[in-house]
Amino acid sequence: MDCSYYRERINEYVDGEMDYLQVAELQAHLSFCPDCAVELAQTGELRGALADWGRLELAPPPGFAERVMAAVELEPAPGAPRTAGQLLDETLRKLDDRLGSISLPGGRTIPVKNVIGWGVATAAVVIGLGRRRERGSRELPL
Repeated sequence: MDCSYYRERINEYVDGEMDYLQVAELQAHLSFCPDCAVELAQTGELRGALADWGRLELAPPPGFAERVMAAVELEPAPGAPRTAGQLLDETLRKLDDRLGSISLPGGRTIPVKNVIGWGVATAAVVIGLGRRRERGSRELPL
């Protein structure tokens, strides 16, 4: 049985937005469809829990305000000079965000910036070896 029509109307039923005929039709369906009856019960429980949640008084854990204030004090003031290491970390973090990462087998990933860095380093080594070989061939006596 395709219950999608009735499932779409459960929230309207809970909210009291149905007329008498629609209510009677849904209740008739619920009387012989245990899946929709369970969904109605779960929707009602969820709505009740959400309503109760708004009435709960939430208190932060002990020492929360002190930990927040301590963390704020460690943050540099806006416009304060930053160390080269902090600037490098921030730049690399932004680069990671922009470039993303490459997925590997097994669910692992490699940041794209690392792959680019390895490529640049490899190119530098190859160029350096090529120049060394050129210098060596020029310095050999004939």
